[in-house]
Amino acid sequence: MLESSYRYRAHPLARERTYRLGETALVIGDGGREWSVPYADFSFVESFTMNFLGHRTPYARHILRTPQGQPVVLTAGFRDRWRMKDMRAEYQRFIGRLMSAIEKANPDREHIHGRRRLINRAGGLGGKGVVLLLRIFRLTGPDRWTGFAAWIMRRVGPLLRGHRRALEQIALAFPDKSRQECERIALGMWDNLGRTGVEYSQLETYWRPAKQDSAAPETPRIVVGAASRQVLAGIKAAKRRTLHFSLHSGNWELCASAAPQNDVKRLIPYRRLSNQPLTAELVRVRTASGTTPLTVGPSMISEIRKKFNEGDALGMLIDQHSVSGIEVTFFGRPTKFNPLFARLVRIYDCPVYGSRVIRRDGGRFDYEIVGPIEPARDERGRVDVQATTQLCASLLERWIREFPEQWLWLHRVWR
Repeated sequence: MLESSYRYRAHPLARERTYRLGETALVIGDGGREWSVPYADFSFVESFTMNFLGHRTPYARHILRTPQGQPVVLTAGFRDRWRMKDMRAEYQRFIGRLMSAIEKANPDREHIHGRRRLINRAGGLGGKGVVLLLRIFRLTGPDRWTGFAAWIMRRVGPLLRGHRRALEQIALAFPDKSRQECERIALGMWDNLGRTGVEYSQLETYWRPAKQDSAAPETPRIVVGAASRQVLAGIKAAKRRTLHFSLHSGNWELCASAAPQNDVKRLIPYRRLSNQPLTAELVRVRTASGTTPLTVGPSMISEIRKKFNEGDALGMLIDQHSVSGIEVTFFGRPTKFNPLFARLVRIYDCPVYGSRVIRRDGGRFDYEIVGPIEPARDERGRVDVQATTQLCASLLERWIREFPEQWLWLHRVWR
């Protein structure tokens, strides 16, 4: 049992609260009631220093956020009504033990250090603003906003620092293209990115079957060719584990939700953003579209072992540079890709598939899935991680060459 407590008052008119470290949860009391928040629920921690009005002493502040509910805010300065009491020594001991308890219960929690109060507030408000926009898009009909978002991004994107990086990456991938051709591809990327951002507001609707019982039957939002339908039917019938890889092209989120629409559970690893409100909204959207998000972190492999069962699908986007990755040749140049996907292929030795979504006019898409792809093997018959990663990279390169303006060139693939 942890024996530690701390008392804090947010402002002169607020009630004093007592925070006590329990065995598995932070227990909070305000004199009239008491409640607890499990340590494992704290998924996002922000720590920074701040100054109170009229005081030069900087005080440490921590904001502990959960996917739902109000954040827990703690500061080393205690307001004893209109006087400020320095509690830094007591706070340091308490917050150290609290952070240790949270880290033990949730090793995948995100911890952002060193942001000042103004920047911290701006980040949180920015995330809430994006969430509000997505909900407005959803209520008013996202289709009417995608074209406007694309128009905005085609004009704002070239003014951003990422535009220069994109042009550099495009020139490395296509050394034979002129400056004007590279610029056209970059503008197409911004167009696609603007549309994709708005489409997050209704991801779960794209795979809904089109109505066919009226005089004017609807055209499906996502068209699946005969070959891809056959592949999906085979996956469903086999009821085996399957591993899927894809890339940041078209609307890549729609690849993840293809499996649930065919009654196959889909696990997708995701990396938390530094903005907690936006992260929570993206998790909600992805869950609503039928996928099971897995947080990228120290416990991800153990989570995969627990949740990746026979008949399930696990999908990953593997088209980004990884500092600690293994070397592959991509567009004729050496780079490093994360070997995790190929290592999972070696561990489970299950069927492998590649998939992509191609954006078409009128807010519609083509979905393509290929496989099963035979992984490369060594002389002992085991999956060769490096050669299999290269095999996947080569397929992604071929797809990017077909529609370069739909790929996300903002990542520094070659360094």
